[in-house]
Amino acid sequence: MPTPPRFSHGVMTVTLDGEDIDLLANVRASRTICRLYGGLSEVMTKANVYDFDTLVTVINAGSGRVGKAAEATADAVFNEGIVTVAPWIVTFINFLAAGGKVAKSDTATTEDGKTEEEAPGEAI
Repeated sequence: MPTPPRFSHGVMTVTLDGEDIDLLANVRASRTICRLYGGLSEVMTKANVYDFDTLVTVINAGSGRVGKAAEATADAVFNEGIVTVAPWIVTFINFLAAGGKVAKSDTATTEDGKTEEEAPGEAI
């Protein structure tokens, strides 16, 4: 069973093919993604239709992965399952659009596995 994303101070951590990857909600990630897709809503549309290259690109942009690590992202996404990763990307885009703050509608967990309700304020 996949591990749900964890949130902490502008970082969304996902476990992709057994490796923890930090997706940073920052200006660099936002600009890169917007330049490539013409806006965050375009990425949402592509993620919702399971566009494989979009999922890989957003993970690389959010994590700052380049070179061999960026190339390995495609295999990791496929191995984890596109149907599993796509909702994480939608969540990350919402997180990015909110300036690295967890939306109230998302179920956020802190690094120690507590939900936002169990550890108020720790998930942001």
